[in-house]
This record gives sequence, structure tokens and C-alpha cells, in this order.
Amino acid sequence: MSIFLNNTASINYMLPVLAEKEAQMSYRAIIHEQNLLLKEKTQQLEQLNSSIILIVAELVENRDRLTGEHIKRTTKYLEILIDAMLERKVYANELQNWDKEVAIASAQLHDVGKIAISDLILNKSSRLTKEEYEQIKTHATVGEQIIDSMIIQTNGSVFLHHAKYFAGYHHEHWDGSGYPYGLKEDHIPLHGRIMAIVDVYDALVSERVYKQALSHEEAVSIIMSEKSKHFDPKIADVFFEVHNNFQSEAKKI
Repeated sequence: MSIFLNNTASINYMLPVLAEKEAQMSYRAIIHEQNLLLKEKTQQLEQLNSSIILIVAELVENRDRLTGEHIKRTTKYLEILIDAMLERKVYANELQNWDKEVAIASAQLHDVGKIAISDLILNKSSRLTKEEYEQIKTHATVGEQIIDSMIIQTNGSVFLHHAKYFAGYHHEHWDGSGYPYGLKEDHIPLHGRIMAIVDVYDALVSERVYKQALSHEEAVSIIMSEKSKHFDPKIADVFFEVHNNFQSEAKKI
């Protein structure tokens, strides 16, 4: 009889404990499901934002009939250079903190500031005057301001923060002679130092109304001659090691 009473007491004691554990498991399952739904909605929103932003980039690109598929090419070159830097542990500590795919995609906005430049200047078939060139130079600060506005309106995203640095600093020079801020050496954000080589390489090997395309070899020679002047010497050295990959990619596009 005592055994029966003891068992009954144990069961009565265990019931609320089991019920509580079951409730906790059910609660955790609900929280897990909600987190998954939230993650899915966040990803969908990020994809939507990225799609809208990249459409803007393409609209800007299409206004400039001289640059052709500049965005597509520079994106590919950027991936080659970043991968090579990671392999060689050049600025690897900083690069490892990047979501590489997001960063590379965001670079497509590096020339978004050209949306504020007159079509007459943007598509001029002869060399720019000094005044016109000063107008072109404003695209870096305008681009940075446009993306800053996007960050404020959307509470920011990793994509936009990367895009801001690519847009605002890809015309800075290692020796401080670039624009818009005249920053020097590692005071230039890494985004700008990487994009500088990619952007210049594509400009050199691309045909313009006012110039013929240079050969790959000529472009490489010019970039290396600007090592420690226009370009970060460490990144220039990495470029030199993988420049044939740039040429191979250029032939595909």
C-alpha cells in the first residue's frame, strides 16, 4: 500500500514538471519557427533592397554610353583581386570581416554619383575641359551622399555601408593626390584602395570615343608604374601576380 502511495505521490509530483517541460519545448519550437520566419523575411527584404539599388546602378550606367559594361567587368575584377589578397594574407584581417559576396555586389554602386552629372559632360566625345572635369569629380561625394541618405532611410545595411566606401573613396590616391578628400595611404578605406586598381584597369583597356583601348600589357605597365603613387603598393603587387586572370576575364565579357 505504501509503495502505491509513494508511486502516486511521485506521479503527482512529476506531472506538473513534465507539463512545464512540454510547455517549454512547445514555446521553444514557436520561438524557433518565428525566428526562421523573421530570418526569411529579412533575407527577402535584403534581396528586394539590393535589387532596387542595383537597378539604380544600371540606370546610371546606361546614361554613360562610353563605359559599356563597366559595372559587370569591375565586379569580376574585384572578386579576382579580393580572392588573391585573401590567399596571400594581404589585409586579410580586415577582409575576413567582410561578407565578400555582399561587398562585391555593393561595389556596383561605386559610380552612382554620376546620376547628378549632366549627360552633355558624361557623354562628351572629346576631352573634358578643366571645369567639366571638376564636375565629373563631384560624383564621388555625390555618390557617398546618396548612399548615406539610403542608410538613414533604411536604418542601414551591410550592403549599403560597403557601397558608401566604394563610391566615396575609389578616386583617392595612395600619395594623397586623389579626390575628393586627398586622403593618404591607409587613411583611405580599403574599399577605395582596392577599387582604384580595378577601376583604372578597366578604364585603360576599354575604348572611349576620345581614345583607343590600351593593350592588357600596357595597362599593367601603367598600373605598376603608379605603385606607391596612385595605388597601394601591397595591392598593386597582388594585382601584378594575378593580372593574367584580369585579362582572361576581360575576354569573356
